[in-house]
Amino acid sequence: MKNNFLVGYDISDERRLAKVAKVLKEFGSRIQYSFFHCFLSDSQKERMKERHKAVIDEEEDQVVIVPVTERQLKNVESLGFKLHLEVEGVIIV
Repeated sequence: MKNNFLVGYDISDERRLAKVAKVLKEFGSRIQYSFFHCFLSDSQKERMKERHKAVIDEEEDQVVIVPVTERQLKNVESLGFKLHLEVEGVIIV
């Protein structure tokens, strides 16, 4: 079973930042510069975490993985340009 996650990161080194963003692009969709929506199975989530652990400096960097329900995603509000979230094939605008 897959679940929705919002994943954000704060990376202090540009090279590591690029690597973290590259990993997340494989697992989800960018919402903002350092903020992704990922729809993952447990094994995909663990694989994503392991890949990040190999890249980040745990003393300087942070990757935050926040579980969210489909209902919460449908109620996300955005100011400014439109936000597009895809939940199991449904695009929320």
